[in-house]
Amino acid sequence: MACAEPLRGAYLALACAPVLLAACASAPVAPYFGAAPPVLLTTIEDAGVRDLRGNYRAATCSRLPATGPQCDDVLLRLPGEGEAAAAAPLGGLAQRYRIAFVPGLFSECFDRYARPFEDVQRALAQEGFSVDYVRLPGRGTSVDNARHLADHFATLPADPRPIILFAYSKGLPDTLEFIVRHPDASSGIAAIVSVAGAANGSPLADDLNAAYQNWAATFPLPGCDAGSGEEIHDLRRDVRLEWWRKHGRALSIPVFALVAAPRPDRVSPATRATYRQLARIDPRNDGKLLAQDQIVPGGYLLGYANADHWAVAIPLAERLPSLSWAYRDDVPRAALVHAAIEVVAETLRAASGR
Repeated sequence: MACAEPLRGAYLALACAPVLLAACASAPVAPYFGAAPPVLLTTIEDAGVRDLRGNYRAATCSRLPATGPQCDDVLLRLPGEGEAAAAAPLGGLAQRYRIAFVPGLFSECFDRYARPFEDVQRALAQEGFSVDYVRLPGRGTSVDNARHLADHFATLPADPRPIILFAYSKGLPDTLEFIVRHPDASSGIAAIVSVAGAANGSPLADDLNAAYQNWAATFPLPGCDAGSGEEIHDLRRDVRLEWWRKHGRALSIPVFALVAAPRPDRVSPATRATYRQLARIDPRNDGKLLAQDQIVPGGYLLGYANADHWAVAIPLAERLPSLSWAYRDDVPRAALVHAAIEVVAETLRAASGR
């Protein structure tokens, strides 16, 4: 097994992450959990999701360079997507909103090699945005990380500009826990943009929960402390769905979902094993999460990025060029994020009537 072999440096960090998440499992995907609440598979319209794909496509495509990927290679065009609604362009977004990024599981462990949205933060800062990155314990539980988020935002300097917060992967459950448990500290957040967010957890966590708690939680990883095992338990689908049953209706901050759902040829070699495992349930997955589990009922849908779970957020090719064979990373992340800011700002403006 690769995770037991002596590996070094960045290769250790990147080779062991997918192993921890899937390769060491032999049980079937999605074992039976009696604690899971009743659920229903339905369309986004019937789930109360407001579809902004047309607007988001227009905003994203307008920011793509002529020599880069074409729009239909960046965003999937799935049935039901409408045309962009006419809207007056919003200017001065950097003066109206602050931007914050919350990373996902294991991000602290590996951010010496590649940090989520590092390239996007540089691009936004060059455009005048105030950009904040919240470094969380890579193997912290959602409750613990919610407390870290509360401490972070409670100590920020006073600023009248609300925050559009981008939550990646497990950063979404951590952020939602923060919103519910620490309403005062989170009062400055105007909207959450979920990027490949684990809204409903993952069948991989269902499958790996016991094995992870028994040995992988304490497996040494560079840059972060050992975990308790509860960090994977937080990503089980029954746990996440029960969270929504208890807290979903009380959530007052809108959540906008950018779903990662690559075509098979855009799945990175390093994550194909978990992609194939999830494809036993649904081929529309990003190698870590099913596409349907990235959408928040009652929230907003921005679009489907043709990128896997890592490529949608992490500048792997830039930071780890020697491992470029392992990744499919020509994703225009800055365009995707800036377009999300534009569409979120317009949606908030329309909702407020101003």
